[in-house]
Amino acid sequence: MSSGDTQIPDSSENGSNASGGILATVVPDFIRRNFALKFGIVLFIMALSVGLIGLAATEQVKNYTEQQVLSDYESAAAQEADILSQWVDRNRLSTQFVSSDDIWASSDTDDIDIELNNRKAALSADAADIHLVERNTGQSQVVASTSNSQVLTNSPLESTSRAWLTGVNFETASDVVVSDVYQTNSGPVVGFVSPVDASQNRYILIEYSLDEIANSLQGNNRAEGGFTQVVNGSAVVMIDEPRDGSRGLGENILQSYSSNSPATEPINAADDLRSSEQQSGVTADMPATDVLNERYTVGYAPIQGTDWVVLVHAPNSAVFGFVQNVQQYGLIGTALMVLLIAGVGAILGYNTATSIDRLTRKTDQMRQGNLDVEIATNRIDNIGRLYSGFADMRDALNEQINEAERAQKEAEVSRAEALEVNKYLQKKAEEFSDVMEETAAGNLTERMATDGENESMDRIASEFNGMVDELEKTIGQLNSFADEVAESGDVVLSSAESVRDASEQVAESTQKISDDAYDQKDRLATISEDLDTLVDTLEELEADNPDIDLGDSLERFRTVATTLQSAAETSDQMMAETQTVAGAAEEQAAELNEVSSRAEQLKRYAKPLGDILNRFETEAEHEFVFSGGPSQSLGEEEEE
Repeated sequence: MSSGDTQIPDSSENGSNASGGILATVVPDFIRRNFALKFGIVLFIMALSVGLIGLAATEQVKNYTEQQVLSDYESAAAQEADILSQWVDRNRLSTQFVSSDDIWASSDTDDIDIELNNRKAALSADAADIHLVERNTGQSQVVASTSNSQVLTNSPLESTSRAWLTGVNFETASDVVVSDVYQTNSGPVVGFVSPVDASQNRYILIEYSLDEIANSLQGNNRAEGGFTQVVNGSAVVMIDEPRDGSRGLGENILQSYSSNSPATEPINAADDLRSSEQQSGVTADMPATDVLNERYTVGYAPIQGTDWVVLVHAPNSAVFGFVQNVQQYGLIGTALMVLLIAGVGAILGYNTATSIDRLTRKTDQMRQGNLDVEIATNRIDNIGRLYSGFADMRDALNEQINEAERAQKEAEVSRAEALEVNKYLQKKAEEFSDVMEETAAGNLTERMATDGENESMDRIASEFNGMVDELEKTIGQLNSFADEVAESGDVVLSSAESVRDASEQVAESTQKISDDAYDQKDRLATISEDLDTLVDTLEELEADNPDIDLGDSLERFRTVATTLQSAAETSDQMMAETQTVAGAAEEQAAELNEVSSRAEQLKRYAKPLGDILNRFETEAEHEFVFSGGPSQSLGEEEEE
């Protein structure tokens, strides 16, 4: 691009220059001078940024996963509480429906036994037994039962595990009371009791086994070592899921949940949820107690219609194992990414820095004058193109230096030739100067010599010689002309005087002719008048004397008078022409006087011109003979 071209600034380039200027004021010079150090710092910042981003992302994923896991356990507690609540509600309805039959007020025990067995068969499979209980003031006893135990029907309830019935109060006739879990011959059961509509002191008690509902608990399936328990308000385990994953009930049923008060905090928290819209909750980190010998997570939810609480347990190692794995894998991935960036960056930085340092050393050698240094690399990236650029620059410098050296040698040769030419020109100039001085002094015989050495000088010499030849010829012509002018001036002067004398004589003769013509006119006029008078007299005479006939004579007299009158008029014309000739003669005489004066002046000027021209020295062959002129005409006339 030429210096006059207008360069349009690139916005990106301006932006990079601005950012570079800001960085230049912040970054110390020792860092800016070292590419490897700069690259290492940038690499460290990148690795640190990736590490921090990876840690933050891992922590975020961990927190999100933890929240998801805790949300799952909270939802699990709510789901299992809902299953148990539905199980309780179903059994309530069944108990209420069975207690509404009038047969339970009958005294026929056989019919009652048959009906009890029929009703049991119609209930769900987990219905263990149905009892018809009669509660009196002194004691309460089982009137009829589907159980085959004679002890049950012959013993008061106070002496059995069903003694809780003696303290049950019903708010309405259709009310159903749910007991806690108690042991029977059939195993742990839950009793549902409802008043018989047709009797004032009889009640239907239906006992449901816990095996089926215990099998619906999924705590062990959710996490290894996990389990679900249902605990009442007294912190006694009502339902215990086996921890080994087997079906049925666990060994902790009807045992105290825990003797450690911190372990019972989820039970209290679940009881608090009964008066809120929240269905369940979760405690993420419980300390190791007699519930679990390691830190664990517990989800809790109240079972509506009872004072029971569902507790879903799982060890933290199982609950957060996936979270810990995600965190661990995230940390490992972040570390590997940092190491990868550091390794790849270190390799690239080392290769780049090494290549740049090598190129720097080679450019230092070039700067010291070693242009034969080899600049080559196998790289094809920007560094490779930079090497190629420097190699091209080295070759261009070599070429420029060689051209400069050649130009210097040529300049030296040209300088020597110029000196020789200058000497030659000076010599020729001195020679030409001498010739021109001689010519200026009047010696027109000198000429400039041509030697064929310099075309321009030879052309100057030829043109000068031609000019001097022309000047010499012109001076010769002027010299001859001056002589001829002097001679012609004398001739013209004498001729003018002769012509002037002749003109004066012509004028005098013309004047004399004019005078004679005037006199002749007067005489002719007088004669013409006399003839006219005579003709008039003769006419009068002829008129007075008819006898006298003068016809032809009068006519001749008239003709003569007319002729005389024409002659008089012709005399007038001759007088006018004579006056014209006289005037012309006078004018010619005046002009000849002027010519004589000019000839005198020309003669006077011609002599000094001839003296000046005679100072010039010319060759005889260049003299010029003036041809023509008054003197030559005069001479020819004299020769004739």
